Amino acid sequence: MKIRAKYINSYQEMTLFENIKYICRFFARSFVYAVFVFFVIFALLVTVYFGDLFYNLSKGNHKLPLFNAYVIVSTSMVPTIMVNDAIVVKRESGLKLDIGDIITFSSVDPSYPSLTVTHRIVGKQKSQTGDYIFRTKGDNNVIDDPTLVNEDKIYGKVILKIPKLGYVRQFLLTSYGFVFGIIFPLSVIIICDMMRFFKRNKKTDFDEELEII
Repeated sequence: MKIRAKYINSYQEMTLFENIKYICRFFARSFVYAVFVFFVIFALLVTVYFGDLFYNLSKGNHKLPLFNAYVIVSTSMVPTIMVNDAIVVKRESGLKLDIGDIITFSSVDPSYPSLTVTHRIVGKQKSQTGDYIFRTKGDNNVIDDPTLVNEDKIYGKVILKIPKLGYVRQFLLTSYGFVFGIIFPLSVIIICDMMRFFKRNKKTDFDEELEII
């Protein structure tokens, strides 16, 4: 309790400028740390992605990537998945997919061929060749999708949804978004650290002068 009170008193004794500088530095550091954690997770996913890819290629297996990510651009899955939400899908065999799962697949509908679609499984059956075939539907759609989806057209099952990440992606892809999102927080941290460094050196020089006198 004494230590906490000491920190509170120290914060209250800071000037307005020092308070603003402290708050800016805190948020800038927090943002940079969050970006760092994001890139660490991204690097791990990329490592798993290419590791699985190279392993399958070495075995002669032409499988889809183990993980993949997409940004939703339509309202067909509202309110379960909103526009500009990001999703992560994991490769699954047709045997492990079931009714109620949300999947991402390449459409074979003549109206929008090869379009990447994310819909929910509402029906499952097995073909004469032993492959699984699925009927799908968007949660926001009135009727089922007109064409069935063969398991070899499925990219994966949705395992994670990140709300509104598409907006962040769009913003950071712009030049001013990159400056604001990366360069500005780093600049704030560097300037604050330099000011603290020079202030500490100035205080040290002043103390040395007092000792000489």
